[in-house]
Amino acid sequence: MRGLPTELASQINKSTKSVVGPVWAEIVRANVTNRFEARVLSDTATVAVSRKNVTLKAGGKGRALAGGYAPPALYHLAEFGAMRSLTNSYTAVSSKGKRYQVNDRHVYRQFRDRKPKGYVVYPAAAEIIPRIASLWVQTTLRTFHELMDKR
Repeated sequence: MRGLPTELASQINKSTKSVVGPVWAEIVRANVTNRFEARVLSDTATVAVSRKNVTLKAGGKGRALAGGYAPPALYHLAEFGAMRSLTNSYTAVSSKGKRYQVNDRHVYRQFRDRKPKGYVVYPAAAEIIPRIASLWVQTTLRTFHELMDKR
């Protein structure tokens, strides 16, 4: 791909992005099991195509959620889960303005159990990577063929 003329490479990249983008979003959406994962991972799934590679992205952009956090701050919890048994201690403020200490609060109970291989994006990437490789080869060959027919 490096030795290709710029016009040909950009045409291949555009056609690859237009086909891979919707497929990537659909596969990520198929692996989602709850609204939190949908908002953080599925709604932010995009594809970037360059001369060297195709980059699959999810969780790197998006508006803040209802709690105030943006998806980039929460994508790791949505994808990999958390150690649900961990507790946290913090200082809170009552409605009357008094500070008090909260001890041993289970702050990660709402997330799935920790899974290093991921729940949504990693399995989706494993599923789509062979399809992308095949598509890229087909698109390149088709574009070369069309270019040869014009000459």
